[in-house]
Amino acid sequence: LILPKTISDEEKDLLARLVHAEAKGEPYAGKVGVAVVVLNRVADDRFPDTIKEVIYQDRQFQPVDNGSINKPADKYAKRAVMEALAMQGKGSNSVFFFNPDKTSSKWLRTKTVTTVIGKHRFAK
Repeated sequence: LILPKTISDEEKDLLARLVHAEAKGEPYAGKVGVAVVVLNRVADDRFPDTIKEVIYQDRQFQPVDNGSINKPADKYAKRAVMEALAMQGKGSNSVFFFNPDKTSSKWLRTKTVTTVIGKHRFAK
């Protein structure tokens, strides 16, 4: 794997903790998808410019709001982050994901779904 040098160990850990909290119980590909969404947001002018800023942007990720982001990531979430970093710039440019069974957001449902993995819909 060739990883961008700008991603610190702290950012990798933070991203893995988000992946663990958001995609627990989802297929491995869904874990990678969650990490890719964060990386896509960093690259997108509509969002903040760092992994930490994207993750902590107001009201974006429920694990930040409920504190589950503070729990350690498992090995699958860590591996998913490494895979997402290796494939940066490839894929469907999704910048959103949601579980339609767990969200009442009508706004999210207006986004173009790029792929479905497990219970998550990935969208742009």
